[in-house]
Amino acid sequence: MKRSLITLISLVLVYNLSAQPNWSPEQCLKIKNITAVVPSPDGMKVLYTVREAMMTDDRSEYVNQVWLCNADGNNAIQLTKGDKNSANPKWSPDGKRIAFTSSRDSKNNLYILPVGGGEAEKVTDVKTGVGNYQWSDDGKMIAFTMPDAAETNEEKDKKAKNDWYFMDEQVKQNRLYILWLEKKDTAGKYVQKKITTENYNINAFDWSPGGKSIAYSHGKSPEVNDNVYSDISLVDIESGTIKSIANSKAGETNPQFSPDGNLIVYYCTADPVDWSGPRHAKIYSLADGKSWRLKATPDENGGIIGWTPDGKNVLWNEANRTLSSVYILSADGKSISEWNKGSKDLIGGLTLNSSGTHIGFTLQNLSTLPEAYISPLGNFSPAKITDINAAYTNKFLPKTEVVKWKSKDGKEIEGLLTYPVNYKSGQKVPFVLNVHGGPAGVFAQACIAGNQGAYPIAAFAEAGYAVLRPNPRGSSGYGTEFRMANRADWGGKDYEDLMAGVDHVIKMGVADETKMGVMGWSYGGFMSSWIVGHTDRFKVASIGAPVVDLAHQNLTDDIEGFLPSYFKANPWDDWSKYDAHSPLRYVQHVKTPVMLQHGEADARVPFSNAVMFYNALKRRNVPVRLLALPRQQHGPQEPRMVLKTMQTNVEWFEKYIGEKKGF
Repeated sequence: MKRSLITLISLVLVYNLSAQPNWSPEQCLKIKNITAVVPSPDGMKVLYTVREAMMTDDRSEYVNQVWLCNADGNNAIQLTKGDKNSANPKWSPDGKRIAFTSSRDSKNNLYILPVGGGEAEKVTDVKTGVGNYQWSDDGKMIAFTMPDAAETNEEKDKKAKNDWYFMDEQVKQNRLYILWLEKKDTAGKYVQKKITTENYNINAFDWSPGGKSIAYSHGKSPEVNDNVYSDISLVDIESGTIKSIANSKAGETNPQFSPDGNLIVYYCTADPVDWSGPRHAKIYSLADGKSWRLKATPDENGGIIGWTPDGKNVLWNEANRTLSSVYILSADGKSISEWNKGSKDLIGGLTLNSSGTHIGFTLQNLSTLPEAYISPLGNFSPAKITDINAAYTNKFLPKTEVVKWKSKDGKEIEGLLTYPVNYKSGQKVPFVLNVHGGPAGVFAQACIAGNQGAYPIAAFAEAGYAVLRPNPRGSSGYGTEFRMANRADWGGKDYEDLMAGVDHVIKMGVADETKMGVMGWSYGGFMSSWIVGHTDRFKVASIGAPVVDLAHQNLTDDIEGFLPSYFKANPWDDWSKYDAHSPLRYVQHVKTPVMLQHGEADARVPFSNAVMFYNALKRRNVPVRLLALPRQQHGPQEPRMVLKTMQTNVEWFEKYIGEKKGF
């Protein structure tokens, strides 16, 4: 009897230990993240930043700290400490100094730290905050962007509560400044000068070799929409003369000089701007003003990393199905090759060093958290330099695999299917359909234990759910034709793609069709609200930042060109087209219990979208809740808000389709 009791107690202890959650939202928030990997000019050392969630009784924010190590990962040293954010580290051209930005004095200022040792020196003292910055190639100057500060009378009026304004008539632009590191004024401060005074917003820039000029891209205002329609100019530092070098109906951004200074490569959309259309790298020749497009990449939708040191090629990164590829494009526009061909890991966060010889990046896969790596540019041979999440190495992650199916019209669709922990073949389990944002987003093979966003995939799997994350037509990573295939058809064939994926997982014998839920944020929120208005197959839904009324969305968001580009009409051109694709117009059919989640400060998809859907469901007596997230924009940004969103989703699905386990 005694032995039996001991055995029973042992079994209980073993079960309880094995049942301890490894990937609960609370556990996931403790995971550290690599946010930058920056090789030194000679490739012998690497700067990287580590971000952690800081949650105390009176704080909830993410804090980065800067680290330094050798290129083999040895001798790692934490360069910045404390409870304030330090980020965006960059090497001086000679590799002897490090610059970074920090909010340690309330405003985001620029600091310089000698690599050989010593204290960081604060080199700016700004009223607003330093944005991006860049060393000149002689290390004597730093260019940076900074938004306009409030005028004295504006601050006075705010205190007096006399701070009315006319919309769009007092815009605070982001301007370009230069700081001279070898010049100080009579007060002992480094001399700085405002370089651009024109009434537009600087969003990217690059020094010319020799430091005599700066190329920069600019939009009409800081609004996101205006910066999609950017132009590019060139300013002479000494004279202040400005020359336009790219000014069309296309969006032209992110100019970068070739190593010899004779060419500028820049990112260019279709002309006129097409939000889901192709993007390419273009070259501008300073000698004769001619420009040409480089070879098209497979997805025609990525971004420029930089130049090879010989100036003959440009590096470009973009989604490649559920992975990501780096392409080498010849500057003459004739050839293209894939730099990381054959890699089975997801590459991201790429930074080319100033000499163009080495690239820093992160690698991760579905079951491995991201770490920092470095590789010579000559060949893709990643060397791991960090192990910041070693404590999670032996914690089992459930299986995720790429699955494919045919949609109603025969088009092949791909997605990622995550199985529950300890799943046994043939077992039918509760199932969740997760729809991505965009619509030109893409579900990639990132680690499912990531701690960003609203949906903790590993936590759902640990709780017994299977989760399907499809890439329906309209997604990136599958080419321009596929990405444009949902034009003027939101809720049409893309909806059929999703439902075909659900049917596929049911046919696999995995999904229990009596216990299915759906969730998604942004465009995923649009699609989730569309789904519950068109089918009762799902027993529960979590809908984040949804677009529920397309006309309302277009007339209140910060990307006013977006929907007219997709639907080829403004709302007033064809109200019926916008109405036909608005989930709110089908709310009378909704029976599914809905959890809405939305940031109150969301300018991309205004909070009023969720309020409208909430009120419509509430008045119809459909079970509904609205989790309002103060201060949050288009998605939760503060750790506690991220945590609450993830927790709420797990709890909401558990209430309607969960299967609580007990001994």
